[in-house]
Amino acid sequence: MKDDSESPRIMSESEIVFDVGGGDFERRVLSASHKRPIVVDFWAPWCAPCRMLGPVLEKVVLSYKGKIRLARLNIDENRDVAAAWRIQSIPAVVIFKDGKPVSSFIGAQPESEVQRIISSVVPTEADELVLKADRLAGEGNVKEAESSCRRALELMPEHSGALTGLAKLLLDKGDRDEAKALVESVPPGSRDYAEARSISARIEFAEICEAAGGRAACERGAADNPENLDALFGLACCLAEDQKYKEALDHLLKIVEIDKLYGEGKAKDAMLRIFSIVGERSELADDYRSRLSMALY
Repeated sequence: MKDDSESPRIMSESEIVFDVGGGDFERRVLSASHKRPIVVDFWAPWCAPCRMLGPVLEKVVLSYKGKIRLARLNIDENRDVAAAWRIQSIPAVVIFKDGKPVSSFIGAQPESEVQRIISSVVPTEADELVLKADRLAGEGNVKEAESSCRRALELMPEHSGALTGLAKLLLDKGDRDEAKALVESVPPGSRDYAEARSISARIEFAEICEAAGGRAACERGAADNPENLDALFGLACCLAEDQKYKEALDHLLKIVEIDKLYGEGKAKDAMLRIFSIVGERSELADDYRSRLSMALY
């Protein structure tokens, strides 16, 4: 049986993912979790969801390159251990750290959710690079922030935080095409899907603004004829692109008040997209959602 002590060498997959039972649970899980988190998969051979979850768990754990381990416990062969940890339904996954359970879930889960749960206990190298990118961007070091996001995607091409983080950086410097491709690859249900939708909305506003001739042209059109709803809509989209969301909402609401059915409801839809950007439960969204409802009904 492999030793659980720290070692500078690269661990093999059989050391990272292993079977455990009642005889070595204390040593290989509880004691070992003081050195690194141990993910325990409580499963049984007859359990179809267990067979679905197993490979997903293994893939995610192996992506940490030894920073965490996966212990598989067959409950049919170790009923006393399962009972001790109150396992009543399988598959059940418990993450141990410092000798104690710190997180758990029941049932087969998609890879994105497994990744989210495990990364809440220990971040991957890609997670750390995305956090670094956020810090760098906040400090104004956009070039290094972009490099950090790209490195994260080299390590984990499906990392939703890296995809959305890089997309935001690219969008801010005007590279809409790559930003659009990045957010389109963020899968529904991932932890950053709402952020991806928000970025997609910003890209759409930029495209509409450009097609309308740009902000200056729309401002002139709206000033010359305040009832020119096309110019007003274009201006609202330009303002949304510039992240001036309150001003954009004011113009969009005016369009709805003049013509509820303008463009088959596209002014209302644009307001909803802005709500997704500023936060569905934000004060701004709540205020204008109420105003929109009054204008429509």
